[in-house]
Amino acid sequence: ELQLDGVSVIFQNTPDAEAPAEMNFWFPELRLLCMAENCTHNMHNLYPIRGAQTRDALAWSKYINEAMAMWGDKSDILIATHHWPRFGTEDLKSFLVKQRDLYRWMHDQTMRLANRGWTAAEIAEELTLPDCFSADSHTQGYYGTLSHNVRSVYNRYLGWYDANPATLHPYPQTESSKRYVNFMGGADEVIRKAKLSFEEGDYRWVAQVMNHLVFADPSLEQARHLQADALEQLGYQSESGTWRNAYLYGAHELRNGSPDISVGRGRQIAHAMSATQLFDSLGVRLSTEALSGLTANLNWTFSDLGEQHVLGINNCAIHHLHNQHLDRADASITLTRHTLADALGGIKSFAEALKDGDLVIEGNQSLVLTLFSQLTDFRLFPIIEPHGDRES
Repeated sequence: ELQLDGVSVIFQNTPDAEAPAEMNFWFPELRLLCMAENCTHNMHNLYPIRGAQTRDALAWSKYINEAMAMWGDKSDILIATHHWPRFGTEDLKSFLVKQRDLYRWMHDQTMRLANRGWTAAEIAEELTLPDCFSADSHTQGYYGTLSHNVRSVYNRYLGWYDANPATLHPYPQTESSKRYVNFMGGADEVIRKAKLSFEEGDYRWVAQVMNHLVFADPSLEQARHLQADALEQLGYQSESGTWRNAYLYGAHELRNGSPDISVGRGRQIAHAMSATQLFDSLGVRLSTEALSGLTANLNWTFSDLGEQHVLGINNCAIHHLHNQHLDRADASITLTRHTLADALGGIKSFAEALKDGDLVIEGNQSLVLTLFSQLTDFRLFPIIEPHGDRES
């Protein structure tokens, strides 16, 4: 419990529900309960299709139950961070009950079928919301969907492998697609049959089959446009906004291509990171080739933070220690966190920062500058066709 500008706020920690770090909070004098993103006016994502760590449906349900037990009868208003309020104790309690039970039902029914040997795809196709949820708008899949949430529950416990050894080591998409198209009688025959399926309204199947053809030969305009038409129809039919966006973006890319632009340069997110997080980010930016054959230790001093760090390189990987310096290091770097963030954000290179006096390198200057000149540049990549001949 905290007093913020004279207002009492009681917090409930809810990690690994809607986010790795999140909390609900209650204002006792106002009889107001904020459920953050844990209770909204739609079915939320147990896994957002943009990509993120899978969320814990069971813990999510339990956090809602705890909040209701602590504050349900003591609240007149319920708010959420992205949605409209609810008024009245009985109304908000009814809302919390349905939200609690929705996430628990998805969790329990998914794992019930998983323990009977069903795969994630089979469970997603089988489960439908029972009547007890169907009359409430706030339990519908306008954002998250039952289909991909079910897969998320499965994945959290059992991972990507469905225990069928035929799926253990499949060919990558491009190679398998070429073989599928060959087995199906060639591109012309696949397109002919796909057009018939499109006329029958089986857009899911057309999108799936044309995906093989586009990956086998992305230059086939007829295949690209047929898949785009199918994805467009799926987008129009989607209840979920995120599914609609995914389908329509795929259709747009098939018709117009994917722009080749850097997605990391100039981003300010690096400036919100701690020094430790910046070093973790650095490891993701360095390729095996850049690290191959290197064994080195670098001492770092952050003059603005008053922190010392060691960055080591060994076996094509980096390792890091906080609040330490080595007696013998290949180089010692003195700088600010802002300078390192600029380098990782593509705003100013290490070479430019050294020239401008923003950092000092003692020892093997060439090693440090070479290392930071080989940062991988993350670029916007195609999602609906092969990546092509690109550097890893």
